[in-house]
Amino acid sequence: MRLVQSPLAWCALKNDFERKTQRRVPEDIGLRLTFTLRDYSEGLAGLFWRNFYGPPFIRMFGQRLDALPAECREPLGEDIVLVQPYELPTEADTEAGRARERELISLLGPECFYDHEHHTLPTRRPVLHALGQPLH
Repeated sequence: MRLVQSPLAWCALKNDFERKTQRRVPEDIGLRLTFTLRDYSEGLAGLFWRNFYGPPFIRMFGQRLDALPAECREPLGEDIVLVQPYELPTEADTEAGRARERELISLLGPECFYDHEHHTLPTRRPVLHALGQPLH
């Protein structure tokens, strides 16, 4: 994250990543593949196996990060927090994994995440400067 100066990093299996970042939209003939969000300036597509949040996201979540179960949250220095909903990446595609994601999203604030059920953008987004980079 520091090397590429990004305030956000994810680690997930391909099918979980695609399920949360893409959707198929019906057209006159067939389906069109589109993205749920263009980039992190629009908010978050969901929770993945490992979610590394930098300063803009730490500020956006605020005290809500402290509400997460201790086994799901790990500070990595002063400016990065790891949120890991489940132990293994393969758990993302299980009912228990999806339930855990919903639980953590409810604690962090559902308004910060893309609503996959209603296909609506997050209403709460990280504060970035005009060029899309995080404020430090």
